[in-house]
Amino acid sequence: MKVIFSRKGFDGSAGGCPSPIIDGIPLSLPIPYLNSTKSYRHFNLGKIVTDLTNGKLSKSDFCHNDPDLIMGAFGQVSSAQSHLNNQNVGSGDLFLFFGWFREAEFVDGKYRYKKDAQDHHRIFGWMFVDQKLTVGSETKQFSRNYPKYASHPHASGQWAPNNTIYIAPETFSLFDRVSVDGFGRFRMSDRTLLSSHTAPTKRFWNVPDWLNPAKGGCVPSYHDKRNYVDGLLKTAGRGQEFVCQPTQNDKFERWILDLFSDAVTIPDQSSISALSL
Repeated sequence: MKVIFSRKGFDGSAGGCPSPIIDGIPLSLPIPYLNSTKSYRHFNLGKIVTDLTNGKLSKSDFCHNDPDLIMGAFGQVSSAQSHLNNQNVGSGDLFLFFGWFREAEFVDGKYRYKKDAQDHHRIFGWMFVDQKLTVGSETKQFSRNYPKYASHPHASGQWAPNNTIYIAPETFSLFDRVSVDGFGRFRMSDRTLLSSHTAPTKRFWNVPDWLNPAKGGCVPSYHDKRNYVDGLLKTAGRGQEFVCQPTQNDKFERWILDLFSDAVTIPDQSSISALSL
């Protein structure tokens, strides 16, 4: 199994502020996207986006909701997809979606960030890969063949030839020991926190042994051993998909099993949408 740390949601250029954590739920905000057919209003995110961006974005702005962790599908294209192809990412591999987050609250009718809350990188969702489908611009044919996923943003419009949609299984067997949902979201927990609170920026991650070459672990793509500073991984500022090929099977398995046993998963988005009306 390969693990892909996949950067998603608002960043410094797309959105311009962290995605919020509200009542312990990391809520990854889809990036603005003019070619979309769906706005923040469609996903019940209008007020949160308007408040946290101080009106720079509104409920009527269009956005790119991907990954879709309700239907269990994720799309990628262009250089990022070429990288996934070069790393042979496919069936049985695991996407761990992470982003830029900060705790927020609803006060006096408005969402705002908590004053004492640090912004950081955090895992907010996951998706195991069942099928990897090269769609290109043949989106109408894809939608006919896979009507369940026809509303996914990579299933409409014009895309580059390597436009690809990854589809999750309903469940996945972890090391033949425990069955977990094939996709979903995590609540906030120590297990999903990536950034070190003592480091100068959120780009410095605490990493487990299986992801630390000084302890015999592997190095994610887009990085080399020089990215490790005092035991922390200084993550690349560019690149959406960091692919890891674990070599320490026992330590890796324990880490994955702990991640899924300690974090409370959210099977649907109803609890999140209710917060953002």
